Amino acid sequence: MRPQDRREFIKQSAALTVGLGNEATGSWLGAADASPLSPEAIKRLRNQLKGSLVVPGDQSYETAKRVFYWNPLTERHPAAIVQCGHEEDAVRAVAFAREHELELAVRSGGHSHLAWGSSNGLVIDVSRLKQITIDPKRRTVRAQAGVLGGEVARAAGIYGLVPVLGQCPGVSATGVTLGGGLGWLAGLFGACCDQLLSAQLITADARTMNVHEDSDPDLFWALRGAGANFGVTTSFEARLHSIGPVLGGDIHFAVRDARSVLMGFREVMAGAPDGFQATLNLTGGERGIFISLCHSGPESETELLLKQLRSLAAPSKEAVSRQPYAQLAEKAAATNPGNSTSPAFRSIQTVYRERISDEVIDVYVDQVGRASPDMVFGLSHYMHGQVCRVAPEATAFPHRSPHSIHLRAAQNWNDPLDHEQRLAWGEEWLRLLRPTSDEKLYANYQTHETAAGSPSIFQGNHERLLALKKKHDPENFFRRNANIAPSRV
Repeated sequence: MRPQDRREFIKQSAALTVGLGNEATGSWLGAADASPLSPEAIKRLRNQLKGSLVVPGDQSYETAKRVFYWNPLTERHPAAIVQCGHEEDAVRAVAFAREHELELAVRSGGHSHLAWGSSNGLVIDVSRLKQITIDPKRRTVRAQAGVLGGEVARAAGIYGLVPVLGQCPGVSATGVTLGGGLGWLAGLFGACCDQLLSAQLITADARTMNVHEDSDPDLFWALRGAGANFGVTTSFEARLHSIGPVLGGDIHFAVRDARSVLMGFREVMAGAPDGFQATLNLTGGERGIFISLCHSGPESETELLLKQLRSLAAPSKEAVSRQPYAQLAEKAAATNPGNSTSPAFRSIQTVYRERISDEVIDVYVDQVGRASPDMVFGLSHYMHGQVCRVAPEATAFPHRSPHSIHLRAAQNWNDPLDHEQRLAWGEEWLRLLRPTSDEKLYANYQTHETAAGSPSIFQGNHERLLALKKKHDPENFFRRNANIAPSRV
């Protein structure tokens, strides 16, 4: 969508939501939530399921249709939501969606920035599939698709093991792995997808197959970074690792020190050891600026790193301690502290940059000085260590350049009258920070499209992925994702 078209869409969407919406939930009233499915079709599907079927008019529909980043740009009104009680329910849902020509979406944690976990057609909600099996001898985990990252860390921690997953405990373990996956341990062990051993996949023709290196090496390669394009993954198996307690926590600074903290953070991360990862968050609120960190290296490294961080500016508060990794892995994300009522609306914008430039620092200093207290700006997933030693073509996930960084701006609000202003702020932030050429996008962090389309996501792997997409899903049935499509330029 062109910038001018996108801005006009924001205005129209915000106005329509305010005019027709329920102020408490942001839901639309009337015919927007009328199902196109016949009562007979709904009854037939409901009787086939071991889980639940939710359709417009059901008491739970308003809650069931919502995703984490809910706002006028991401709002959808599913014709039906299959809440799977068994993996077989996903098979039946795929077949039903094909029969009735419904756009299909798959949801687990529901954290997709572009709300790919929802659709105006049929939603397969796998969040109730929670089985986890840890094999301590093989150091592996098998997890169903509804398992969240924090839940895997907790289960593995009982055996002194750790998974390589993201930094938000509420994100789907399956989803983050299929999109590449970056987190606290990427410097030590690589991306989440680098740990994948196998995946149980439901294909576009409703077949179930177990995909691994020996069964289909090409498809297994594609699942590691572009997995949502090829089917519904109902479970996966991945490697676990053994590490001792980590140093984790936050170091806070005053907003007035934003520039010195940003510049110092850039220097610290440029020389960071593999076992260190940190995220920098900037707010105009009471939390101020804070660096969230994880270090799993020796004590000598720990003391040096803490000394460097404390020297960036005078810390206003510090909460850092040695702890089991599972404790850190279950810590709420900076954009979702978890200590207050969930907001009615959320939005986020993200940008991938090759480095933390002076330009990025200038924009952040200006923005945090003018932002509302609930805005959270961030620099996440600093690329270094093992994740950068894996060749970009080794998996479908290509973004492995040392010193590259993922930028974000997230905000929450409750009043529908604020829609246009809030979404426009995000668009302005995006305009200021997007690269002027050769823009790259990380699938799990995508909030917008480029003129080139999916080549921006998959880079040199795009042509190989395009061929595999044509082979395994020629009708693009699975398209609510970081979708593989022919280049636009």
